[in-house]
Amino acid sequence: MKKQILLNWMVVIAVLLCVGGIAAQDGKKMDKDKMKKDMMMDMAAMKKSPPHMIMMAYRQNVSAFAAALRDMTAGGKLEDIELARNAFAEIKRSMENMDDIHKAQMSKMSAEKLEMMKPMMEKMQAENALMKEHILALEKALQAAAPVATDVNAHAAALVLQLEKMEKSDKKMKM
Repeated sequence: MKKQILLNWMVVIAVLLCVGGIAAQDGKKMDKDKMKKDMMMDMAAMKKSPPHMIMMAYRQNVSAFAAALRDMTAGGKLEDIELARNAFAEIKRSMENMDDIHKAQMSKMSAEKLEMMKPMMEKMQAENALMKEHILALEKALQAAAPVATDVNAHAAALVLQLEKMEKSDKKMKM
């Protein structure tokens, strides 16, 4: 009889431990789901914020001027060097303004939020690094006394492609 009671208690304890373990795992899953939901809500609010809207306007500005540079040099000729340099100056100015706004927004975020956004931020930094490579190459090409139109075209086209890729990624995130 004592053995049977002891065996029953052991079974009850084993069942409780299993149920407790499952509940703990489920709690972690719910925490991750809640974090993901909170992050999506934060992203939606962020995308409607004035700083984000201004940054996106600057990004469209970069895209428009890069496309203009690409189109100006599509035939392998650069008719108006000064106009091309002015277009590049606008690209550079817009990128600098985007960076300034981004840095200001990042400085306002808590360490917890920064940690939560780390994977997305790493992706953005990689995309920005690619853009900046082409911007530096454009700058170098346009600083020459006689810029090579094909070089300007190649880097402007690559910049436009990178921006279009980022735009598609943004649209995919909205869905």
